[in-house]
Amino acid sequence: MSAPAKTHITYLDSIRGLAAFTVINDHFVTAYDLPCVDSFCKNLLDLTPLHIWWDGSAAVSMFFVLSGLVLSLKYFRLGHQADLNNFKLLPYITGRLFRIWLPYAVILLISAAFYWHTVNSPLLNTALPPTEWIVNMWRNHALTPIAMLRESFLLSLPAMVVLLPQAWTLTIELVLSLLLPIGLLLEKQGSLWLALFSLIAVFLLGVSPFLLHFALGLLIARYYTVMANYLRPKPWLRRFILLLGLLFYTAISTTAHVFGETFMWIVTGLGAGLIIIYTLSSHRTQSFLEWPILRQLGKVSYSAYLIHMLILLCLTPFLLTQLELFSSNHLWLWLGAWLLTVISVQLLSLLSYYYIEIPSISLGRKLINGLHFK
Repeated sequence: MSAPAKTHITYLDSIRGLAAFTVINDHFVTAYDLPCVDSFCKNLLDLTPLHIWWDGSAAVSMFFVLSGLVLSLKYFRLGHQADLNNFKLLPYITGRLFRIWLPYAVILLISAAFYWHTVNSPLLNTALPPTEWIVNMWRNHALTPIAMLRESFLLSLPAMVVLLPQAWTLTIELVLSLLLPIGLLLEKQGSLWLALFSLIAVFLLGVSPFLLHFALGLLIARYYTVMANYLRPKPWLRRFILLLGLLFYTAISTTAHVFGETFMWIVTGLGAGLIIIYTLSSHRTQSFLEWPILRQLGKVSYSAYLIHMLILLCLTPFLLTQLELFSSNHLWLWLGAWLLTVISVQLLSLLSYYYIEIPSISLGRKLINGLHFK
């Protein structure tokens, strides 16, 4: 049986949605700690592979592997050689800027308005105490309008990003996606050229290690059909790849204190790649990822990534004060605040998707068509 048509693959969106969900969980845990009262519980949820549900670092690795895969997949429809006949550089760059930067700029503007309100309002006292990390996120960093404007330049963010601290990944994402043409040209000469270029750039020139993740995604795109057809009739090999992928993917939570940061990013990126390889060869997993709720997570994943810190900073404390009217139990307060935060993020992300993301993409397409790029 041949592999699915390499156009838009919704189960990859679902994986991205789950990764974004993990980042939201990570930041909620960082803001309000784990729902534990003893060290055994904390160690179990923090220092074992059970950490996967809030392993935001691993999720970032997944983002970049997926990015390399999704952006390059359509150029390998005809086989191992990238088909660049219809690739146009200026329309591509314009499309990426309107896809990534414009929604970011809109959410940044909204965050700036809430920033002024928050820093000038008293801190809400909640029975579930926030950590200093979330309390000091805005209150200990005074921003001028000029400083806010600097945070809008996604290609050159300041050292301390205050309004949307998660934006550091978006800078790397935008830069790497703009380098896609180079990656495709190198891959056209052979996978070894792409691998050598990526290794030299990271280890000799100091480029972000996420370039390796992006290159891995590009390699998976090139051999997508071959790997899917080879692994599909070999369930034992697929399961081994999944197990190995999960071990690598969760390694940063269990061994980060032993190895260097760059090494651990590489390991989690490799784990993300193996999980994706398993998924592209497993019809059962693909069917699971096609569930409507997971597809919904995927559809609004970018908006969720953009707005979740705003929700944590401004809405979650208020939700906690309302939950305290019904219970003072630590676990129930944590679970209630987490659930309401997740629901709020998803609902507001849906609005952002339809009223910010889609108009931004449409505006970019109209600009491309209006300028008649050749």
